[in-house]
Amino acid sequence: MLRVMVQALKITVVLVLAAVIVVSAQRALDAQLRGTAAAAGQPVIFDVRPQESIDSIAERLHEAGLIRSPTYFKLRVRLTNADTRIRAGRFTLYTGMSVNQIIQTLTTAPGVQVVRVRFLEGWRAEQYADELVRVGILSDPNRFLDALRASRWQTRFPFLADVPPNGTVEGYLFPDTYEFRIDATPDEIVQTLLENFDRRVPAEDRARAQALGRTFYQVLIIASIVEREARIAEERPVIASVFYNRLRENMPLQADPTVQYALGSPEDWWPSLENIPDLGAVNSPYNTYRNAGLPPSPICNPGRAAIEAALSPAQTDYLYFVTRGDGSGAHVFARTYEEHVRNIREQHGR
Repeated sequence: MLRVMVQALKITVVLVLAAVIVVSAQRALDAQLRGTAAAAGQPVIFDVRPQESIDSIAERLHEAGLIRSPTYFKLRVRLTNADTRIRAGRFTLYTGMSVNQIIQTLTTAPGVQVVRVRFLEGWRAEQYADELVRVGILSDPNRFLDALRASRWQTRFPFLADVPPNGTVEGYLFPDTYEFRIDATPDEIVQTLLENFDRRVPAEDRARAQALGRTFYQVLIIASIVEREARIAEERPVIASVFYNRLRENMPLQADPTVQYALGSPEDWWPSLENIPDLGAVNSPYNTYRNAGLPPSPICNPGRAAIEAALSPAQTDYLYFVTRGDGSGAHVFARTYEEHVRNIREQHGR
């Protein structure tokens, strides 16, 4: 009897070990097969042609670097009975997706496929357009830029009333993570961005601009410059105070990002100014070295923190600031020009 029990125990142990080995091997295989040579998470636009065979789809997924084994992909498709549910159309896949995730995406109707897009604080509208092209929602960035004319949106969004009729909604494209349908139109995208701005910067906050003696649009312009200038969170209200102080003293803002905005191009939307000996020579209404007052419009789309800094600037008498020379992104602030010149010398040796 004891011998029988021992024999049964041995068989049980062997079976358990075998099961563990099989599960571990499956997991390792799946992890290996879903790896790609490209950086994880990068979008890849993948078109499934009408009546295309599973063999062809598998080979092209492999060529695109989305799967390592066409054979394994075809096996998973047949095990899940997905071969009859893969639809023709355009899909956005991502490097690093598992085979099962790819199959799930390809069996979802393209008309309802959703693409996640992240717009960063401080991006200008052209960068939004470039990102929409990159993730496959749009093929032409100009379609998005054409949809930004303020006159098209001012009736639906009263908070745009202060934008000049020939202006755009630059500044109001709230930076955030969004999910859009793969077939979303530029108008649908812009409407979503403006609706989010209305939620994230509600009317009661926008009304606070009156206490500063400014329209909200003017405050938003300042916030856009603060967004591009500030690298340290706690400095945003201080930097905002410098700009308000300079406006009060009828001094030009002399903000580098406004010149970068004027000089930006598809090759580099925020070019370096290091090789420009005279910033005042750049002929643009956005050049705040050349022109007093605010630039004509926001130079980027600021996040909530920069907007809050522009609505609630610190109480200072600073008129100047210069970046520290330690690479931290922090600034040294000054009340007088003489103090500012000394700070430049100490931080940058010139």
